[in-house]
Amino acid sequence: MPEQPMNPGAPSQTPGRELDQRIVRALETAPEIRIPADFAARVAAQLPARRRPVSLTRTRYGQSATLIGLVVTLATLVLLATRGHAAFGLLESLLFTQFIALAVWFTVWRHSLR
Repeated sequence: MPEQPMNPGAPSQTPGRELDQRIVRALETAPEIRIPADFAARVAAQLPARRRPVSLTRTRYGQSATLIGLVVTLATLVLLATRGHAAFGLLESLLFTQFIALAVWFTVWRHSLR
């Protein structure tokens, strides 16, 4: 019995090579694209009803915070100016710069909203 092949009806190619050829044929064939005629109508029917946009009230938290920052910075500048210590010179310069930056930003921001 050792002389007889195990599968006498087997093709001449090896199973690995046949699998490779089947994979290549499957990859090289272009798929047939079919879109039903009522596809767009079915998709549109599944969409939820369109709601009217909700009007949101504008909040002014940034504007309020900027005004509070301006007032606090100005009050600190006045307090430091009345003390007159030379050690507060750098702090006064930094606060003045911050005050100017806040004031410019606030006016530019207000004019850009119009």
